[in-house]
Amino acid sequence: MASQLSINGFVLAGGRSSRMGQEKGLMRLGKKPLVLLAADIMKPFVRQVALLAPASRYEHLGLPTISDLPLDECPLTALCTGLTFTDADWNVFLACDLPLVSAGFMQLLVERIRATQAEAVVPRTRDGWQPLAAAYHVRCKLPFRQALVKGQRSIRGLFNRIRVDSITAHELAAAGVGAAELFNVNTPEEWARVKRLHRRARNPASSQRAERD
Repeated sequence: MASQLSINGFVLAGGRSSRMGQEKGLMRLGKKPLVLLAADIMKPFVRQVALLAPASRYEHLGLPTISDLPLDECPLTALCTGLTFTDADWNVFLACDLPLVSAGFMQLLVERIRATQAEAVVPRTRDGWQPLAAAYHVRCKLPFRQALVKGQRSIRGLFNRIRVDSITAHELAAAGVGAAELFNVNTPEEWARVKRLHRRARNPASSQRAERD
């Protein structure tokens, strides 16, 4: 399936993690670092997965790693880097700090890529656009790079320059994708919540007993 669609996957892990106080991509949920969890969830749906991050911090994990282009340090630079080095038409980008994303979400994203005439497929929940759990056609590289050269850093601010196919909150729910899947981790408090949600998803009965106790 993935090879027919010509899709590559990229895990984003180059952020500063200043509010978390530690390298988010190397934090473990269960037994794996977050970057490997993101890579594993994408692998069945794409031809290959690469990590967009400083190689010196992640090379020991064994994933192909690409350092960001020497442009402004922001998520848009990471997208531009992936689109510069890719050999696929479509490219899925997933931030490592979205550790609850499921195979069901990935399946929905790939199905939409198959059907769309747009240049980007981006979830839009009640909290707004989710541009770091999305897919972009390689044609987005030029407008993204032009924006960076002009000092523009907002991915959402570029959606009026490309054709975007939005996956709505209703469509996510209809596909069985829970709202918590797109909850991102930036602080220790959010990390504690993610770990609770992860335990609950893995063992709902035990979680319910713990809450009653």
